[in-house]
Amino acid sequence: MGDKVLLVDCGFSHRQIKLRLAEAKLERYTVCGILLTHEHTDHIRGADRAARQFGVPLLGTQGTLRAAGLTGLDHRVVRHAQQVEHAGFGITPLDVPHDSAEPCAYLVEAAGRRVLLATDMGTPEGLVSGLVTDLDYLYIEANHDADMLRAGPYPWFLKKRIAGAGGHINNRECGELVAELARRSPRLQAVMLAHLSEKNNDPGLAKAVVRETAGKVLGEAVLVVGRQHVVTDMPVAPWCCSP
Repeated sequence: MGDKVLLVDCGFSHRQIKLRLAEAKLERYTVCGILLTHEHTDHIRGADRAARQFGVPLLGTQGTLRAAGLTGLDHRVVRHAQQVEHAGFGITPLDVPHDSAEPCAYLVEAAGRRVLLATDMGTPEGLVSGLVTDLDYLYIEANHDADMLRAGPYPWFLKKRIAGAGGHINNRECGELVAELARRSPRLQAVMLAHLSEKNNDPGLAKAVVRETAGKVLGEAVLVVGRQHVVTDMPVAPWCCSP
């Protein structure tokens, strides 16, 4: 909002974050906080140093902050379904099922716009609540293709974990969730598919399945796929990107 940005999760080094902010043309903005969704290493690896280097607090649930060992840093505890104000942003954590201590998705509001950021969830039920309406932008997990996961190289126990209620949603489930949220969000402008598995998914396939599953309810909203190794902008929302 204005000249401020929030980081959501922090799996990169402070140096990499600064490089990616510059690549996204956000280097002139001031990082004002880091939201943590859960404590898995790929989401918090750089959180400690980034928080210190940027001089900003970490925001997360009590369970996440404790499990990540980050309660000794400047932090702010947030609670499911309770909005907090931070640096001009309205932030509402939403309960999602994942195999971690106290995970959440985030509904973020600023300057009259609303974005939902939701990855790492085994089922989408936690997001189908009265709180999630009138979105402008949606950043949503499309982790795997169910057939690719079954036929893929992972051991059975890991396949079961990924496909289970505490794992990740697949392309079809993502499409169904996008459709439901689009029905509640007539002003939806863009959807970014995120957290795609490099071994169990394909960007083109994910986009096609979500588009087909969501159908006409998606309307004119732009559908893009976030990539792991390059910054991906939402064309109509340059302030919202996947680092």
